[in-house]
Amino acid sequence: MPGGAMEWGESPLETAVRELEEETGLSATIGPVLGVFSRWYTERESVRGEAGHVLGIVYEATDVTGPLRTSFDHGTTDAARWYEMGEVQNLPRVELLDFVLSLVRRSDPQR
Repeated sequence: MPGGAMEWGESPLETAVRELEEETGLSATIGPVLGVFSRWYTERESVRGEAGHVLGIVYEATDVTGPLRTSFDHGTTDAARWYEMGEVQNLPRVELLDFVLSLVRRSDPQR
């Protein structure tokens, strides 16, 4: 689940396109909004130790192209990798990813 902060003057769609490329090396056709994650985190819950609001706009993406970048020299991503849906359940993950998984299951109950 690539994602990140919106830059000044950037639209949410532009942010999605840029973050996908920055964090994975991939490009895709960005489709409709599937859902919006909204959560206030207290200082104790926050990784940075600062209270704040996280708002995540989750888009559908199709026609994914490009080689997946698996190592990084910069940024906040350690590595990108494809996972089978069953594998994801056994990985440590953030609340936003659980939200995205619920959207995927809702759109495709077979997953």
